[in-house]
Amino acid sequence: MREKIFVAVLVLITAAYAWGLGWIAWGFVRAGSAVGYGLALGIIILLLLTIWVTWREMLFGMGSGRLARLYEPPAEADGEDPRAEFEAARTALQEGAEHDWRAWFRLALAYDALRDRKGARMATRRAIDEHRR
Repeated sequence: MREKIFVAVLVLITAAYAWGLGWIAWGFVRAGSAVGYGLALGIIILLLLTIWVTWREMLFGMGSGRLARLYEPPAEADGEDPRAEFEAARTALQEGAEHDWRAWFRLALAYDALRDRKGARMATRRAIDEHRR
């Protein structure tokens, strides 16, 4: 529950930031000069980028949360040794579970246990994509 409140606060802060950017852009437009229009355009691009990144991260968080609720680790999962669990998850994918979202989510958890956040995000994205299919 604390995580949901934290995310809601971050989204509200982002919304306030977006509103502030919009207000500043409007001020530049009202200035009426070519420089003002150029600055307003730059700010609007920054505003759209902010909204897009926030939306993508929200979708990622909701998707990974949905998979976490559905996921049940296999019986042979080794929670004690992260390296062994990573090798088992990678082997499962290589042996033909390439289109199974559970295998990709298991790999994501193994990456996370090894503190490889980039790999964990990549595997989680693939798990979300496979779950949608």
